[in-house]
Amino acid sequence: MDDPLNGALNIRAVGTQSAFPQSSHGRYLAVFALSLGIFLPSLPVTGQEATAKYPNQPSHQLRTLTTAREVHDLTVEDAARHYPVHFRAICIVCYPDWHGFFANDGASTVYVETRNQVLLTAAIHSGTLLEIDGVTGPGEYAPIVDRSSLRVLGERPLPPARLVSLDRLSSGVEEGQWVAFEGTVRSIEHRDSMLALVVASGRLQVEVMTLPGGQESGRLLNARVRVRGTVGPVFNKRAQLTAIHVYSPSLDDIRVLRPALIDPFSIPLRPVKGVFEYAPGAGIDHLVRIRGVVTARLGQTVYLNDGVQGASVLSREVTTVEPGDIVDAAGYPALGDPAHTIVDAIFRQLGTAPTPEPKTVSVKEALSGTVEGDLVRLEGRVIEQQKTADQSTLLVDAGGVVFSAILPGELREQSLASLRDGSRIQLTGICVITETQATRHFLLPKAFQILMRSPSDVVVIESPSWWTVPHALLVLAFVLTGMLAVLAWGFALRRRVAQQTDLLRNQADRLRESEEKFRQMALHDALTGLATRLLLKDRMDVALESARRHRTGLAVLIVDLDRFKEVNDTHGHEAGDEVLRATAQRLLKAVRIVDTVARLGGDEFVVLLPDLKHLHAAERIAANLVESLAVPIPFNGVDIQVSGSIGVSAVSALGLNGENLMRDADAALYLAKAKGRNCFQVYARQNSR
Repeated sequence: MDDPLNGALNIRAVGTQSAFPQSSHGRYLAVFALSLGIFLPSLPVTGQEATAKYPNQPSHQLRTLTTAREVHDLTVEDAARHYPVHFRAICIVCYPDWHGFFANDGASTVYVETRNQVLLTAAIHSGTLLEIDGVTGPGEYAPIVDRSSLRVLGERPLPPARLVSLDRLSSGVEEGQWVAFEGTVRSIEHRDSMLALVVASGRLQVEVMTLPGGQESGRLLNARVRVRGTVGPVFNKRAQLTAIHVYSPSLDDIRVLRPALIDPFSIPLRPVKGVFEYAPGAGIDHLVRIRGVVTARLGQTVYLNDGVQGASVLSREVTTVEPGDIVDAAGYPALGDPAHTIVDAIFRQLGTAPTPEPKTVSVKEALSGTVEGDLVRLEGRVIEQQKTADQSTLLVDAGGVVFSAILPGELREQSLASLRDGSRIQLTGICVITETQATRHFLLPKAFQILMRSPSDVVVIESPSWWTVPHALLVLAFVLTGMLAVLAWGFALRRRVAQQTDLLRNQADRLRESEEKFRQMALHDALTGLATRLLLKDRMDVALESARRHRTGLAVLIVDLDRFKEVNDTHGHEAGDEVLRATAQRLLKAVRIVDTVARLGGDEFVVLLPDLKHLHAAERIAANLVESLAVPIPFNGVDIQVSGSIGVSAVSALGLNGENLMRDADAALYLAKAKGRNCFQVYARQNSR
């Protein structure tokens, strides 16, 4: 356009052409208009005119889209064809540092991006009525209006927002739409120039972004509110939805339905036992207050006991309470499987008291669930020790039941270094249910862990037998020396000593072989040397608890060889065994030292990836495994062609469940097989943007 007054101020370049007028006077006028936030008049863009503006696109073959819904309902592939767009809409959400805005035409909402991605001027804000000309684009996640030319037509009230449930909002089906929802404000955080509010209802929560100013944001904390805003996606580099954000125009669009208490500690006290029991008019969105003595503090989780029952309380803030403190805790009940907790809590210290004495319990009592969250004491025998930078874990056997005892890394000292496998110990710590099983309308505990507070929570009752192989050989050396000293005693005495020595050696060898055989058979696969299902389950329990306590993620990969039966049928079972051994070695080389690779049976393997800071790391490992497994395996001069299909299940949240992870990974494996094998598939779990 030669005359800057005869066309819109374009804010994004097309190809290598300048978005501003080419004459010096026109260029200065355009820059001046942009600095003042002025958008000059523009003419509607038709399909024929779009061809002239964007000569590289055959716009004359595409119809002009005249509604936001038409743009939003395009596939990403169709949006990339650059349909011409022309419609009028109201700017719903526009922040000062954005290069675009959400526009609503009365029926639907779509994101509009300016030319050159220039920051919007003060001329456009929430409520500005605009005439929008542009073309469709695929966007980074969903179709958008791209390369837009804008003309300000005036001001209009924002349209009514459609009320939706937080469950529907979290599912992602309302992406890009102008909606309202209700919940309780759990936290408020200043993030650069924005405010980030976590609004929750029950176990669901979503992050609301808005501008500071207007009403005082502090009064929203713990208030029941109705939020209106535009649903925006949070996605990864593969354009896959990972979470949901709601962008609200301002704090004035967050209306208080039920004011927060001025003093959360003014609400009536409730016994720990009654927090999750039925109470008329009470719900999990209501603030509760409990009082008790702190029995342990592990990270941001505080365990306290009110004299009857223990509870776990999680705070978003770093807390300074210590064992022995008498505290009030005000927070929100959070349902969980297997364990309940109180989240987003604040504490008030009232004094100190002796730490409650631990309850001496049996394994059966620990599995009953009646001592969940309590400080307990029980006995068992150490069968294995695992040490990482984050924690020390003891696998303990008590009456045939194997459970884990965890000591956080920051508390680990050298006092555990002398603990030997086979020692009989007395353990003290917090009992935590880690797995449940459903029977009708009950959830019965299936597994538990003990969270230790310090190395002193481990007391050795009985050391393992002194009669190990090295000790037996030492005894043999002394006996032989004695034989030389008493050679004169005669041949009969020497023969007797030799017989006793051989007996000791055989007993020691049989004891060592029995122990090794038992441990190898119980914890490691005979063919591949990988972990068995039993050892995988124990390590998954440890990984799940670590993920809950440190708020990290974890992933399960189920690997299945493609058409493995054909290998056995074509090359024989010896070749099949060689393929399984080679596959095991490739899996071990592709994962970290802290990861666990197990063989469940046949050609099915499981990879457990604990303590993931970024869940997409599981996808990278899965892709590497697919590539590694596709390399032919040599056997008797023949290269055996193999490949693998992988199902991936990755999560990060409280309330993780090992059976669900395995089930979801198995479902993803089924999809990978259905897609043609020799690939991986991530289980599509619905989360929040």
